[in-house]
Amino acid sequence: MDTNDISACEKLVMKVIWDSTEELALQEVMDGVNHENGKNWKPQTVSTFLSRLVKKGFLNMYRKGRYCYYQPLVSKEDFWRATMEESAKFFTKGDLGELACCLCDDMLDAKDIEKLKKKLNEHS
Repeated sequence: MDTNDISACEKLVMKVIWDSTEELALQEVMDGVNHENGKNWKPQTVSTFLSRLVKKGFLNMYRKGRYCYYQPLVSKEDFWRATMEESAKFFTKGDLGELACCLCDDMLDAKDIEKLKKKLNEHS
């Protein structure tokens, strides 16, 4: 999966869909994006992004009555992993350990580092 194939606006739409526990129709997606991101997008704008995401293989769309509903074909976790792997390839020549060290040095607080240590110990 090429995470660069999805625009920033499309990511906002996907985030709303990923965060939902049920499949959403256009109006619900639009309300979520606008509320969570301070946007004022119109239905046509959101419809365009949804259509693009369907064409790119990130979403499935199906009709139920007069409404279209959207289901993610790519999980949030899979997208997140692919994003991290692409970042590691770009910044650290694929060295995920180096990427994790960079995060520890610059971005993680003590609480985050403890969570990371616990996770690493689970895999040891």
